[in-house]
Amino acid sequence: MLRSYLPLVVSLFLFLVSLYINSLVQVLADRNSPYWIPALPDIGHRLLPYWTYFSVNNYYLLASFVLVIIRYIFQRDIRLIVFRRWLFLQAAMFIMRSISIYVTSLSVPLPGCNTTATGSPPVEAFYIMFLIHETCGDVLFSGHTVTLTLCALAWTTYSKGEEYYPIRWLWSRIKKTDEEIMSHRSGWFYPKLDSTGDPLSFYLTSILVWVFTVMGYLLIIATRFHYTVDVFLGFLLSQLTWKTYHYYIKTLAERRNIIITRFFLWFESHGQPSITDPVSLRTGPTSVDDSQTVFTQNIHETTYPGNTSDV
Repeated sequence: MLRSYLPLVVSLFLFLVSLYINSLVQVLADRNSPYWIPALPDIGHRLLPYWTYFSVNNYYLLASFVLVIIRYIFQRDIRLIVFRRWLFLQAAMFIMRSISIYVTSLSVPLPGCNTTATGSPPVEAFYIMFLIHETCGDVLFSGHTVTLTLCALAWTTYSKGEEYYPIRWLWSRIKKTDEEIMSHRSGWFYPKLDSTGDPLSFYLTSILVWVFTVMGYLLIIATRFHYTVDVFLGFLLSQLTWKTYHYYIKTLAERRNIIITRFFLWFESHGQPSITDPVSLRTGPTSVDDSQTVFTQNIHETTYPGNTSDV
């Protein structure tokens, strides 16, 4: 039981270490930033009205982070999978960002920005981690955009509409009926599923999540917290990293002789899968017969109002 939590502990450790490294490099990059150079021309800044309340970006970020935790914390079947990958990829992106903001310094986009991280860098890094102090010159690329994007991807990659279960349960109680409620039927409230039972299409929740995320991007640009290119690159790199990792874990069995792959076989709890076994992003490798059974059940599964197996 405890062993199944070990990969999550490793992910959390890597996340916290990389977050500290990113915060430390933020302080160093900020002190190398050319504050005397005016902000660069930016189409996003030209099109969007300037909103001076830039702290809204931190609140937006925290809301996205907390919503993902609330969404999956009660879903026992996949919560460990979602959280360990989500935190691990956050860590990978923080390391990339640490390199990016340090090697090239751009002028500060926020008018009149004055850093509050004026003390010793190793100490200031902790204040940055907990959003107590702020820097101005760490712009390329946007860390807020990275977190918003990874939060959105965590929703849209793994969710099959289970978030509607409390509403379905409450509705059945209001109607005082025990009639069966169809679940996992593609449409507005449920996505289409692929042959392994993973979500394949957008549905209502996916659309709402990405609308919320894009609004966050626009806020980052409108508050002059970042240049538009910072947001664009943060989104693009997050998407590519997420997609690449998920493609990689689907092909672990074919790469098992590579040393690093052995770590990820343990990290993903894949054991020793056969090359011919299909891999679900939600449940891992399954035999052909098992995967077909799972897929069939997902398509035709019915959920009773009192059943909590999906949550």
